[in-house]
Amino acid sequence: MKLSVVATTIFTLTLGFYTPKVTAAPIKTPKTFTEWCQQKASLSKETRYTIKKLLKVAKTQNCSQANQTLSKFTILNLGEDKISDISPLSTLTNLTEINLHKNQISDISPLSTLTNLTEINLGENKITNIKPLSNLTNLTSLNLHENKISDINPLSNLTKLTSLNLHVNKISDINPLSNLTNLTEINLRGNKISDINPLSNLTNSTEINLGINKISDIKPLSNLTNLTEVDLTKNPLIVKQCPLKPESICKF
Repeated sequence: MKLSVVATTIFTLTLGFYTPKVTAAPIKTPKTFTEWCQQKASLSKETRYTIKKLLKVAKTQNCSQANQTLSKFTILNLGEDKISDISPLSTLTNLTEINLHKNQISDISPLSTLTNLTEINLGENKITNIKPLSNLTNLTSLNLHENKISDINPLSNLTKLTSLNLHVNKISDINPLSNLTNLTEINLRGNKISDINPLSNLTNSTEINLGINKISDIKPLSNLTNLTEVDLTKNPLIVKQCPLKPESICKF
């Protein structure tokens, strides 16, 4: 009898100390701007700030009305807005042009869903990884100047590009550009490029900026007969002789 009482007491005490684990339900990624807006109280301050900016652009504080307005936009300008989180942009799939110049953006993965984009300005941000852009095959103009990019392999798919600005990054290998034969304007100034052979295929190019790199041989440019201007300033060139006619095309 005593044993039974002791066992019951131990069991009761054990239950008293037992706390069942509660697993939090996973937060679903919003599928519309309305959902982003309605959930903003539970989101990070960076995300809330972007939502605030989008509500301002939509000229309403009503989430549903803002969604109706923003979902019709084809052009969006959020340049110089101190934005760091662009997640709420992921649902604006009708966008064809977006300006995010001079913000504090490092993660551009939300752009991967915006496959109608033809023009993007992401200059002067904090971007290192551009893989999310590889899916945006309708791009014709891409500005990534003054970021921290070294790997440009994701650009190799973007064969519709006509204008590309990679000014002031950390790029040394430009082989991924060799197939982008529709390029007419290329800015590669202020990188770590020494081999420009991949540019020899880009025969539609009219303007190329290669200033402040590590280039010693410019013979690969001789193929590019449509060029009207080439900036080669501040490179360790062995011979400063333009391989193009007229030679005034080259700026040393």
